[in-house]
Amino acid sequence: MKLYRNLAHGILEGVQKVLGNRRALRPTLKNILIKNRKWGSNDRKLVGKGIIEIIRWKRKFDVIGKLNVKSKNYYKNLIVVWSIYNDIEFEECLTFSELKKDNICNNISITNSKRAFKNSIPDWLDSLGMKTYGKVIWEKEIQALNRPAKLFLRTNTLKTNVKKLQAYLKENHKVNTNKVSNIPNALVVEENKILTNLDIYKKGWFEIQDLNSQKISIFTNPKPNMLIIDTCAGSGGKTLHLATIMRNKGRIIATDSSDRKRKQLENRLKRNGISIVEYLNIENKGLLKKYYNSANIVIIDAPCSGLGVLKRNPAAKWHINPNRIRQLVGIQKQILQEYATLVKSGGNLIYATCTIFPNENQNQIKNFLKSKIGLEFNLEKQEILLSQNTDGDGFYMAKLLKS
Repeated sequence: MKLYRNLAHGILEGVQKVLGNRRALRPTLKNILIKNRKWGSNDRKLVGKGIIEIIRWKRKFDVIGKLNVKSKNYYKNLIVVWSIYNDIEFEECLTFSELKKDNICNNISITNSKRAFKNSIPDWLDSLGMKTYGKVIWEKEIQALNRPAKLFLRTNTLKTNVKKLQAYLKENHKVNTNKVSNIPNALVVEENKILTNLDIYKKGWFEIQDLNSQKISIFTNPKPNMLIIDTCAGSGGKTLHLATIMRNKGRIIATDSSDRKRKQLENRLKRNGISIVEYLNIENKGLLKKYYNSANIVIIDAPCSGLGVLKRNPAAKWHINPNRIRQLVGIQKQILQEYATLVKSGGNLIYATCTIFPNENQNQIKNFLKSKIGLEFNLEKQEILLSQNTDGDGFYMAKLLKS
């Protein structure tokens, strides 16, 4: 494998934007690949691998290269350490940064044994993990979160079934998959590939969705003809799943504040053959009044730290900090207070996050239940999905019943 200078500059652009300018990882990588359409498939894979791995293992590479984060060549130095660590040929590395290759090679075998260095995480996150889970569970979890994410598919049962989808992928596209126990319509792809250009994806036979994200809709247990309000719906991954479980019967109101995500949802609804979803901007002041005490289920997929999805978004551990988490806890509290009012008597409130720490999860629900509106609810069940036990992302979900 060889890293050419133009590819190194592509990696450099991505790393600088994500770490230096705090841009979102996946959109940044996508934009770089769109700008460089002439790159071959192997080149594109190498650039994607470089950006993601450097961001994931930044702290470990800092130690190996004895890097100064204030150096004007810091991001170039990260790329050189990454290339040498992975034995990737980069003939121009000596002119790309001031590092000496021999020094890096000598340091690879004597990296710091401290857990936060080995697993490339901030000290505050390591302390939080130890306090929450203890040494044995936390070390397993952070190791699991440092593994690349597996590719999971969700069968759109409005158009096909899991058996037909699995057979078609193998026979027509040489894509091998395996069924997932306890998740009836999920498949895991044996080798990660780009599948969004396939004919059956465009026809809406399947969606790409993390395994534990799929579990949230199953946990919600929607029924046909219900009225469901999916707050903070984003581009609608769970919205689509809910509509599928409901057999496209009933009504789902999906809310978010992003016009870009609204357009993505509209395209996905059309592709999936779903007609029961209506999109409303979450900033619409009439929403809370119009649907007061009327929904069978209200789902709050709350904005959170994202510390459960480090498999696919390792940038979260560098973008987030304890102060930001405190701000998010306040936002979550406000959303719970406002949207709990939409649940009808006998209905359910579902609260979910893609993080695994109590301050955004169990403690948030405990405090909500002590509030004026919270006294109308009882906690039916809650569950933490750890990556080490599931191979999926880390999630929390709680189901509350309005008495």
